[in-house]
Amino acid sequence: MNHSDEINEDEVFEKKESKLKIGEFFKNKIIITILVIILILAILVTLQIKTSMISNLFSRNQVGNSIGNIINCGYSVEKDDTIYYVSPDENMYATQISRVKKGSNESQIIYQGAYDIRALNIVGNKLYFISISAEHGEDEDGIDNKIYKMDLDGSNLTVINDNEFAYDYYDMHIIKNNIYYVGTDFNVYKMNLNGENRQLVAETGTGYLAINHKYIIYNKDNEDGSDYITYIRPLNGTEERAITSSRITSPILYKEYIYYINSDKHLAKMAITGGDEKELTDYTVYNMNIANDSIYYLNYKNEESENYSVSIFKLGLDGGEPEEIKELSNYSSFLNIIDCYVYYMDMNEEKAFINLINLNDSKEIQLHEWNYKEG
Repeated sequence: MNHSDEINEDEVFEKKESKLKIGEFFKNKIIITILVIILILAILVTLQIKTSMISNLFSRNQVGNSIGNIINCGYSVEKDDTIYYVSPDENMYATQISRVKKGSNESQIIYQGAYDIRALNIVGNKLYFISISAEHGEDEDGIDNKIYKMDLDGSNLTVINDNEFAYDYYDMHIIKNNIYYVGTDFNVYKMNLNGENRQLVAETGTGYLAINHKYIIYNKDNEDGSDYITYIRPLNGTEERAITSSRITSPILYKEYIYYINSDKHLAKMAITGGDEKELTDYTVYNMNIANDSIYYLNYKNEESENYSVSIFKLGLDGGEPEEIKELSNYSSFLNIIDCYVYYMDMNEEKAFINLINLNDSKEIQLHEWNYKEG
């Protein structure tokens, strides 16, 4: 054996020791990294539990409920596979909020309210709503109005606005982590999701009709005192313009258009940026709502032939021939659209119902039934 082929045990040992040190270094680095990740996750979980920070970050551009649902009382809203909705209690003396899985009729009551509940909104893991009670009114108008928030299971109920909004404007929109509402002076205000940092948004003195993340629509007194005129302006601006020369109702901002009921009580639309009005119907529509690129409304089946049965109809965004969705026994005071469901009320001579109808297969789910003659 040559000298050059001899094994240098000291050199081999040094190499092994060097490898061990490198291995220990990487092993320690991995352990430290894992510990840091665990610590960060623990901090984030704690912040989420205490402040809902993570939910708020992901919901920064969320809308708590659609404009169409809010102008139809906001009696229902969805979160993932669950529908949250308002209904009378079994004695019809109060209202309650329940939740039900989509496709099921097995509901669970999560809140027992007072006289009325409206304007359900969900942002993150919180449910927001307006509660109205005349039983122990503390305000000058004798009506006890509160805006609440609570967890989606009904826990952690908190008052975030106590009688500091108008007694007869029960619309409330949540956009970009701000709650928009009508103050006691009938001007438009906003506050954060905890009810803090309240600011004036629009000094209209008449309340507002609709709002999204870019625009606000509201009424103002006509100069001749005859009626209101409806205006639109950027949410963060001051330049306003009249939508038409008169008052409109049920305005819904959807994509690039304003859909509304004009002074002739016909369904119409106009570009948000202005332009000519296009009438979509030559007949009156009631309780308009928009979802899934379709317009839903109530109307008589055939008023000309004196068929005054009321039905839910569906219409394209450009008008056309309406499709009948469901004939009702009576008139529903609201139409909420939740995913592929229409949430509505119906009644016959003895009982009233709150139902869901699936727009895909026309199957119905009855959520509540009560005998209003005994109520």
